[in-house]
Amino acid sequence: MENNSQQSKLGESHGRYAIILSVLALIFVFVPHLAFKIAYIVLAVLAIILGAIGLSKAKKANVSTGLAKIGLGLGTGLIFIPLILYFSVFFAAKTDYVKNKASESRREAIRADIKRHRDSVIKSEKISKDTTQVKDLK
Repeated sequence: MENNSQQSKLGESHGRYAIILSVLALIFVFVPHLAFKIAYIVLAVLAIILGAIGLSKAKKANVSTGLAKIGLGLGTGLIFIPLILYFSVFFAAKTDYVKNKASESRREAIRADIKRHRDSVIKSEKISKDTTQVKDLK
C-alpha cells in the first residue's frame, strides 16, 4: 500500500513540477533577451518531459492524471504556439509582398497600355494631319 501511495504522489508531483516549469516558461516568453528565450525553450522541454513522466507514473499507480496532462499540454503548447505565431507573421508578410508585387505588375501593365494607347492616338493624329495636307495639295 505504501508503494502505491508513493507512486501516486510521485506522479502528481511530476505533474505539479511540469505546471510550474510551464508557467515559468510562459513568463520568459515575454522577455526579449536571448538568454531568456533559451531558458524558455529549456523550461518548456523540461515541462513536457516531466509531464510525460508524471502521466506515465500516475497511470501505473491508477491515480488521477489531471495535473500531468495539464503540465504536458502547457509545455507542448508553449513550444508550438510561438512557432505558429512566427510562421503566421512570416506568411502574412510574404503574402503582402506578393500582393504588392502583383499590384506593381498590374500598374506597369496599365502604364504600358496607356503608353501604347497614347502612341496610337498620336500616330492617328499624325496620319489624319498628313491626309489633310495631301488633300490640301490636290
